[in-house]
Amino acid sequence: MLARLPRAVTSHAACGWTRPLARLRHSAPPPPLPLSPLRAFSATAAGQRTAASQSVYTTGASCPGCGQPIPAALTPVCPQCSALLPPPPPATTYYDLFGIAPPSFDIDAAKLKRAFLTLQQKVHPDMFSGRGESEDWAKAWSGRVNDAYKALLSERERAEYLLSIHDVTIGEADPVTDPDLLMTIMETREELEDAQSEEDMNRIRDRNKAERARVIEALSKAFAAPEPDLEAARNLVIELRYLDNIEQVCREWQPGKRVDLQH
Repeated sequence: MLARLPRAVTSHAACGWTRPLARLRHSAPPPPLPLSPLRAFSATAAGQRTAASQSVYTTGASCPGCGQPIPAALTPVCPQCSALLPPPPPATTYYDLFGIAPPSFDIDAAKLKRAFLTLQQKVHPDMFSGRGESEDWAKAWSGRVNDAYKALLSERERAEYLLSIHDVTIGEADPVTDPDLLMTIMETREELEDAQSEEDMNRIRDRNKAERARVIEALSKAFAAPEPDLEAARNLVIELRYLDNIEQVCREWQPGKRVDLQH
């Protein structure tokens, strides 16, 4: 859902600036007039631009191109005149950007890619080069869309993002506490260090691929439950991080190269 914020005041009268100029010369200078949502983008730092865009998405707000009401549904361009609209508020989720509701772990990768390409065609910064705040908005849109696509395409990052929606976070340094998984990590490290050929490495990769498929299936079940099992999902994501690290080590393996298996 798009944030509903109060409409910014833009008229001089509404702000109380009705005194004659002669009187203003002998008094303290008044505070600056508030910027309209559109001008705020060109006058503030990048971190403030997104906040400014929120004030555009208000009840009765109008498209900067044609003046028609901005639709309630999230869209990068005005359906009336195709003008680029300001980027969505920070609260907009990756799932919102691609119209995926409700947020879920199981998604159609082909459908996600089509939605991504469609959005990027509409907001690619090259299309708005040299057009002031529209170029800024396009860069913001494009960055959000790229980040969302990358996260949702990866099973591990998608699971981490879903957990974050439920206020569950996993730190980079969170240790593995499952004793069975710890034992598996140590055994796998020894196998990687002892590997002498591509055949040895392929055997490890095949086993790792099967384990990864098992974890992905378990994550799907954990998130699909009527009450998502967040604790199980968190532990599975930690295991998936380890399995993805094994795959990376296998891809980069060379005879005699030091094995750096993180967990």
